[in-house]
Amino acid sequence: MMDCVFCKIVNNELPSYKVYEDDLVLAFLDLNPVSLGHTLIIPKKHYQNIFDIENKVLKRIAKVSKIIASKLKENLDDVSGVNIFQSNGKTAEQVVMHYHMHIIPRRKQDNFRINDCLKSLKLEHNQFKDILNKIKV
Repeated sequence: MMDCVFCKIVNNELPSYKVYEDDLVLAFLDLNPVSLGHTLIIPKKHYQNIFDIENKVLKRIAKVSKIIASKLKENLDDVSGVNIFQSNGKTAEQVVMHYHMHIIPRRKQDNFRINDCLKSLKLEHNQFKDILNKIKV
């Protein structure tokens, strides 16, 4: 995709700090990190989100996420955990419309509180059952 910043990184049209690369995926340091070592993993081929990415690419991204998370924990000071997430669609606050996964190293005093934005809904039994009936695989 011509205007995609991540496609430009894949094609070496824009610089990046590459952490990992193979035939399917590329991982690089986020230029706007929320934590030192914040890394993005992307497919080399343009997929907008999880709804159109191929399973084999998704599996590779999952495998690479574990490798990178382990490296971050083992080799960066005070890293004791990681957040791994990705967003799909504008409603979910996806900013770059190229599938990407965030690997965010966490430290005790990093002041990044993901749970602050997660508010629980109070649902009744029948609401759970209704949802279950609609999405159960």
